[in-house]
Amino acid sequence: MGLELMGKWISYLKTYLLIVLLGCATNVQASAKDDFEQGAKYFKAGEYDSAAERFESARKQGMNSVALYYNLGSSYYKLEDYKNARRYFIEVGKVPQMKSLANYNLGLIALKQQNRKLAVQYFKLVVSDNQDKKLVYLANEQLAKKTPVKKNGSVYVSAKLGYDDNINVAPADIVIGESDMFSDVVMSADYLLAGSRNNGWTGDVVFYRINYFDTDKYDQDQYGAGIKKTQKLDAWQTHLKVNFDKYTYGPDDYQSIAKMEAGAKRNLSKTGRLYLRYRYEDISSDFVNYDYLEGWRQKIRLEYRQYDKAEISQLYYELELNDRKDFVSSLTGNEYSYSPTRHTVRGKYTKMLNKTWHVTGDLSYRMSDYPATATQDRNDDRWKAAAYVDYRFDKTMKLRTRLEYTDNDSTEASYDYDRTVMTVGLSKLF
Repeated sequence: MGLELMGKWISYLKTYLLIVLLGCATNVQASAKDDFEQGAKYFKAGEYDSAAERFESARKQGMNSVALYYNLGSSYYKLEDYKNARRYFIEVGKVPQMKSLANYNLGLIALKQQNRKLAVQYFKLVVSDNQDKKLVYLANEQLAKKTPVKKNGSVYVSAKLGYDDNINVAPADIVIGESDMFSDVVMSADYLLAGSRNNGWTGDVVFYRINYFDTDKYDQDQYGAGIKKTQKLDAWQTHLKVNFDKYTYGPDDYQSIAKMEAGAKRNLSKTGRLYLRYRYEDISSDFVNYDYLEGWRQKIRLEYRQYDKAEISQLYYELELNDRKDFVSSLTGNEYSYSPTRHTVRGKYTKMLNKTWHVTGDLSYRMSDYPATATQDRNDDRWKAAAYVDYRFDKTMKLRTRLEYTDNDSTEASYDYDRTVMTVGLSKLF
């Protein structure tokens, strides 16, 4: 058990640590030993906050061993509490036979704190001490690396060409039986305003446009800006975000939406993560024809992700609540509700065939229950299936081919449809 001690030497270091250290905690009371053992189990499961708590409890009960200090340092390192991690690895280094291992870890901590000069000093100490050839090798690898450039911002660009065989009219949520080619462009950027990505402030902007080739009636634009606060709270990585988006539809202004989002994630194991998200949207009409869509929307999501070496699995449930105005036709007097309660279940599976080729399957089911009006009692069941193949030029650039099929069954005939969309697109992260 330890830090990220790099590649093929990690099992050696684990074994070495167990042999040298575990015998040091024999003369303490049973409850401290229990806490130490429980801390080790928490650490192995990826629950580093609980591990640190148990190890600290053992220390306060009188346990005073290098094994305990090493595990405390490792736990705090995982929690990105580098001040406490450094404190305990300094204690580890007071034992002569552990000095090189402690210095190597102190070098890793210095790198995390963006102090390359100090990190180099620690790695040079490992090399000069020459106590352990494998640690010397790892330290030399670190010394050979170039100083990383701290990146405070990123830019994402995506461009696609596609074919839609049954265009969806967004405001009315109906298809029109028309097909067309289209282009799709996304540009977004974010910048770290203060602190770090895990505990700080980030600002972002986004632009999106879909343009149909034969008509401009269904074109859409989106412009948005937001700010996000991230913070580590025990085992949870949390965020709070507010942003404002403006939309156009065809030649007209469409909507403005103010959004507030709160989310959190935590590691359940080394490969499993739990995500929680709540979003509130205040929707305003920017054109009289769309006033009936004004109101609010709320979304609550529970998601689980499994990250393995060559595959990623995702599963989520989302509840959506709406409170919008009803639309009343001036011609027929018919009333239509746009305030559904929706339940969505979605599963996604990605297989990394190699570093270049990734394939993904995506399946979702959505049930929509609309409040009954004098002339409508609508319920929809929508299935959506997608498959796509990615060709990755490198970690920042990929070419994606995607095929998506939607089947919407509705109690109202005008909302009963199927639709197929095909796209080919290139994306780049700067």
